[in-house]
Amino acid sequence: YQPEHKFRLCFSSSGINFSDFFGNLPPDSMPEKPASLASERHCSNGVSPPNSGISSLLHAIGAIPNFTDIIIFFVMIYKIKYIMKTNKLSLGIVGGGPKSWIGHVHRISARYDDQYEIVAGVFSRSAKLSISFGKSLGITKDRCYSNYTEMANKEAKREDGIDVVAIMTPPSSHQIIAEKFIDKNVHIISDKPFAGNLDQAIRLHNKIKSNKKIKYALTHNYSAYPMVREAKVLVEKGKIGKVEYINVEYIQDWSGGVNITSKNAKKKLKWKLDNKIVGASAVLNEIGTHSYHLASYISGLKGKTIFADIKQISNKIKMDDNAQVMINFTNGAKGMFWTSVMARGGVYGLRIRIFGSKGSLEWVQNDPNYLRLNPARGAVKLLERDFHNAKFSTKFSRIKFGHPEGYLDAFANIYREFAHSIKYKSKKRFFYPNEDEGLETAKFINACKISSKRKKWVKI
Repeated sequence: YQPEHKFRLCFSSSGINFSDFFGNLPPDSMPEKPASLASERHCSNGVSPPNSGISSLLHAIGAIPNFTDIIIFFVMIYKIKYIMKTNKLSLGIVGGGPKSWIGHVHRISARYDDQYEIVAGVFSRSAKLSISFGKSLGITKDRCYSNYTEMANKEAKREDGIDVVAIMTPPSSHQIIAEKFIDKNVHIISDKPFAGNLDQAIRLHNKIKSNKKIKYALTHNYSAYPMVREAKVLVEKGKIGKVEYINVEYIQDWSGGVNITSKNAKKKLKWKLDNKIVGASAVLNEIGTHSYHLASYISGLKGKTIFADIKQISNKIKMDDNAQVMINFTNGAKGMFWTSVMARGGVYGLRIRIFGSKGSLEWVQNDPNYLRLNPARGAVKLLERDFHNAKFSTKFSRIKFGHPEGYLDAFANIYREFAHSIKYKSKKRFFYPNEDEGLETAKFINACKISSKRKKWVKI
C-alpha cells in the first residue's frame, strides 16, 4: 500500500453478487485465474466499471499494485457463502453395495441437485467390504458401518448425524430397516416396494404416521418423469374427461435369453427366488408395483376390485414371473395390467394408456420426453417436454426441450423434492410418492395373490 493511492470501499445494500465478479458465469464455473479475469473485466484499458458496490471495490483494487490477493479473498468468501447457502442434508445409505446397479442410481440421483451429502453408510453384510466401499465413496472409516442397527444408533449420538437415510435393500427388509431409523427421527427415502408384504406395509405405515418429526418418500421413479407429471395435471384439469379405461404394460426379461432350469435358476435369479427376501411376489413386488402406482398416480384413482392370474416359472421353480390383472377402479373405470419378467426379448417396456370421455393419453418410458394426447375428435397432439403446450413439465426438467432426459433425472426429481419438503416450510404441493401410496400398492399386490389363488374377483 502506498499513501498516495487514495480509494474508497463502497458496499451495496444488496451485498456481494457473483455477477459483479464474473458476469453471468454460474457458481460452479469458477475461472482458473479469478483475479485476472475480474481485473480485466472491470479495470482494464482505463474503462470504469459499473457503479455498484463490489464493482467500485474492484475498481479501487485494480488501481492498486499487488492487490490481486484481496480479490481472491473475496472470491473465497463468496464460495463459502454459496456452499453454506445450499444447506445440504446429510445422507446415509443402507444397501446399494459395489455390485448394485440401483445403488449407483440412488447415489448419482442424490448428488444431482446438490441437496445432499453422502456421509455414512452400510453397504454390505461384510464389515470389511462395507468399509472399503464406503471409503471409495469418500466416507470416513468411522462412518462406514457393519449393519444398519449400528449405523442408526451411532449416527443418532453424533451432533452431525444423518438427516436422511436411503434404503436400497431387498423388499422384505425395507420395513425393519426403516423403523429403526424412524425411532431415531431420521427421514426415510426408500426404494420400492414399500414393504415385502401387506402385514409389513401396515406396520410400517402406522410407524411413519406415529412420528410427526419425519417424512417418507418412496422411489416410484416413473412418477417423476416430467411428462408423466404433465399427464397427471392434464387428467386433473379434465382434458380427457372422465377416466374410463386404463391399460398398463410393463415387461422385462430376466432370463438373459436362456431357459431357466433348476440348475441355472440360482445363478440367474439369485435372491429373487427366496420369498423370505423378495416378499409376496417377485414379479409384482419388483415391477407390478410400478404398474399399479403409475396408473393410480396419473389417473388419481384407486382400485376397488381385481381379478388376477399369476404364473410361476415352473412347478419346481416357484417364483412368480408373469401377472395379468383386470381391475375395477373406484369411479367405475376398467383397467387391464400385464407385467412379466420372462418376456423374451422384452427390454424394459413400460407403457401406459389412459382413455377418458374426451380423449386419451399415452406415455412410453423408452421415449419419455413425449406424451401423446389423442382427442376424441381432431388431430393427435404430440406434447414434448418443456415445450409449448407442456409447460408444467418444465418444473421437473433440467435441460431445454430437444435434449433428452431420462431415468436418472426422474430419480433425482424425487430426491430433490423430498429435500425441499424437509428443508422448507411451505404449503407447496409436492409430487413425490409417499407412505400412503406405498400402502395402496401393497394392498393391490396382496389382493392379486388372493385372487389368483382363488380364481375369483377380490376386493382391494
